[in-house]
Amino acid sequence: MAQAIIKGILKAGLLPASSIYVGDPGEEKCRYLRQNFGVKATTSNDEAVQDADMVIYAVKPQVAPSALTKELAAHYKKGACILSIMTGIDLAALSRYAPGHPLIRVMPNTPLAVGAGMSALCAAANVDEEWKKAAEMIFSAAGETVWVEESQIDAVSAVSGCGPGYFFLIIDALADAGVEAGLPRALAIKLAAQTAAGSGRLCIESGKHPSVLRDEVTSPGGTTIAALHALENHGVRGAFYDAVQAVLRRTKEMQGK
Repeated sequence: MAQAIIKGILKAGLLPASSIYVGDPGEEKCRYLRQNFGVKATTSNDEAVQDADMVIYAVKPQVAPSALTKELAAHYKKGACILSIMTGIDLAALSRYAPGHPLIRVMPNTPLAVGAGMSALCAAANVDEEWKKAAEMIFSAAGETVWVEESQIDAVSAVSGCGPGYFFLIIDALADAGVEAGLPRALAIKLAAQTAAGSGRLCIESGKHPSVLRDEVTSPGGTTIAALHALENHGVRGAFYDAVQAVLRRTKEMQGK
């Protein structure tokens, strides 16, 4: 995800590569980042953050206690904005890692890597409009953004954060069905994946409700309605309700709630 953010920043020309510092414990990974992106990558997190106006926490939440130490926080520039993409770490918890700093949470998803991400942002009360604008510019460079209340972030995670996993499962299943129907595997995957991508784009750009678009492709007594009938019989709609609720339950478990 950090690489996707870097790609977006560089592609949009928001910053020169020489102004981006990355901290990673592996020297091999640092070498890769330097060679492929031109950024300044170091195995010292202290060095990476010391002159940064904005620090992005792009680590897994379980790594946070060992990576985001008090010693690291002591190296933050005064007034630096802290932006976190960690799942399940709320603003109150973030404030313990960076006391006194303006804090922004972002819930991006993996299509960020190809410039088609969906990122939801929320900010602490001490974040001014300039920092909000900067954060939005970074993530808008690799997809769509929306500001939400922090109380909505877990639901956002359940829909768009985990959402790519749902759609990859659908693409895989639809491609399997195509193979069973006689299509070559590569062709079936391309048909399924592009159909998913195109349908999403049509939904966004047309501004029409999904049910309206569904009706537009569904002729009375035709093939699509027969397929939809089969999907409804197998509880596909209910499965998505359950999937979102499963994410919310697991998130609460991970947060110890």
